[in-house]
Amino acid sequence: MSLWKETLFSSWLVICQFFGINKYTPEIFRIDEIKGHLIPSILHSPSLYKNPSSLGPEDRSTYTCDGDADFKSKINSLRPPENSITCNTPDTRQTWCNITSGNVQDRNPKINNICFDYETPVYTGERIGLPNGVDKIKKITVEITYGDIWPDGYRKENAMLVNGKYPGELIEAYWGQTIEFTVINKLGVNPGEIRNGTAIHPHGLRLWGNPRNDGVPGITQCPIPFTFKQSSHLSLQYPNGIVGPMILHGPKSGNYDIDIGAILLTDWYHENPFSLYSEALKRAQVADSTLINGKGKFDCSSVTEKGRCRGGSYWETTFESGKWHLLRFVNTATSEMFRVSIDNHNMTVITADFTSVRPSKPVKFIDIAIGQRYEVLVYGTYAEGDFWLRSEPLNCSKGGKQIKKENVARGIIRYNRNSGEDPTSKTHLRTADLPKNCQDVEIENIVPVLSRDNHYVEFEEVYNASRKLQVSLVTPKNEERAARLELGKQVPFRNNTSSEPPLDSGERLWQIYGIPMRLDWSNPALDMLNEDSKPTDFPESYTVIEARPDGGDDMNKVVFHISGNAAPGTPGGTMHPIHIHGHDFIILAQGSGKFDEESTSRALFNPVRRDVATMPPDGYLIISFPVDNNGMWLLHCHLAWHASQGLALMVLERTEGVQGPTLTRTQKLSGENCQRWKAYISASPTPNPMDDSGI
Repeated sequence: MSLWKETLFSSWLVICQFFGINKYTPEIFRIDEIKGHLIPSILHSPSLYKNPSSLGPEDRSTYTCDGDADFKSKINSLRPPENSITCNTPDTRQTWCNITSGNVQDRNPKINNICFDYETPVYTGERIGLPNGVDKIKKITVEITYGDIWPDGYRKENAMLVNGKYPGELIEAYWGQTIEFTVINKLGVNPGEIRNGTAIHPHGLRLWGNPRNDGVPGITQCPIPFTFKQSSHLSLQYPNGIVGPMILHGPKSGNYDIDIGAILLTDWYHENPFSLYSEALKRAQVADSTLINGKGKFDCSSVTEKGRCRGGSYWETTFESGKWHLLRFVNTATSEMFRVSIDNHNMTVITADFTSVRPSKPVKFIDIAIGQRYEVLVYGTYAEGDFWLRSEPLNCSKGGKQIKKENVARGIIRYNRNSGEDPTSKTHLRTADLPKNCQDVEIENIVPVLSRDNHYVEFEEVYNASRKLQVSLVTPKNEERAARLELGKQVPFRNNTSSEPPLDSGERLWQIYGIPMRLDWSNPALDMLNEDSKPTDFPESYTVIEARPDGGDDMNKVVFHISGNAAPGTPGGTMHPIHIHGHDFIILAQGSGKFDEESTSRALFNPVRRDVATMPPDGYLIISFPVDNNGMWLLHCHLAWHASQGLALMVLERTEGVQGPTLTRTQKLSGENCQRWKAYISASPTPNPMDDSGI
């Protein structure tokens, strides 16, 4: 397995949603099938707004910043405190900071708020206000080292750590700040340690016009060699421990009193995941335990080695009665999807990935796929008591194998921080209420406040007029090389490509674009790029496609249709959490079974917009994004084993009106890091070799 997988740094720069419908949709998310099915909350908690109205599906385009004049006027009438030191208070979370002229406060200052599109400054140069005393530039430095840790009570040797910690310490910044990130690689500094490079990817940040800082070795940079410092944004070898939360403070669509912070959910492997990769080629690997914010309890009764296992602990936090609490959930797992609930408490969703949504109707639980992030509000309903926070692995991808129940972590919500007792609460979820398939949170509960495409999208127009990439899992043509993810008929199937790694009998690779992705860390795609570059100029194993509006077919949107599922050992198929760098996307259709275009809604009102979406087991996912961000951007499955096995492609994107030389200057690498990397790998002892796709 490659030494760097994307870090899952939760990026919380929010924009809005309102009151949705608590109902599960059928195989195809059809607006006309969910009318009139408003289901009341099962638990009691006060509403976020006075006299809330239910959001009917026909109102999806109305209840947005642009479509709801009343909502927007109320937001614009809100003001931060007089001194502007605190940009948003518990009663004005939708606002942000005043914009001042020099050192003098404007008489009529502009107040940024939740209806302010965070992409606008990129295009217009418009400024975003900062809290008083906050520097425009946030400088952060981290060191990457090896270390032994016991997150679930079992000693894991040679984990990769951020500043000596797992998870890495919280990184915080403010809306409107610029982040300068310096990474110091100390992997291999001590005698006997394996020398390794590293790279840092800021999961969820779109990096407009800035692909050089996307942090993907072989695509946007060479790896960072030992002792070299690099200012960048973040990415990591996360299954082995390099992962941490990032919180970007800004306006929220719902008011809250207490920020609980980021809550990282993960599956945990005691063995080094790099060692497990060869086995993952043959069968899905089941984790030893799960963790919540780096804590859990592993059953040590089967461990015989002295000093190897000791008692673990559960993560816990405190609620205050009568207060609203903000919880930021992030799935940082290698292969697990989680179902999150808090016994006897509802949750209100206000953010999905990088998109702020109107506060949802109260929900009993949320299902979080790998790489997804949700911000939720929870009301402190009780005066006292202890309650379980549950994060149940859904086993969506392993053909019946499961993590043992006694090794599944829980969190504890206390109303008295001095309690110290394990909760005795029972789950309020009933089997009959739960979806039968692994799927994302229902679209009715994640309605974006900032709608695009004039509030609605004509499905047929987008689906048939855009460049459509039909991606399907098919039955292997060669049994020695198993289930392949192919890119339709646009590119011929390549069986005997020299760049394909040799496989042993029974090993499996995922394939997209005809072959599995396999990169060369010493020759990143951005370094090969010039003003005349075409996909065919890159190695076949880089799996490059091109997106440009002026490319001769008047294409301004790209549609990926991902469907089918022929996975060895998983008769019911396996899920694929699909993620794209440099963009978010709208979801045109998503569901289980075979896609039927005829039964799909013709118009999609304010469709879901996010950067990670799940293709359900034996199902389909159709997504679309505009061609508007110059760069080389990765699209891949976020299930780490699948990404290592090649389930990825690269999008060479050129926006309309941008000529080649300009494009190249904004994208080309400086070359210094690659020179250092090449010198590093030629020295003795050599660092660990790449044995997978490289991403």
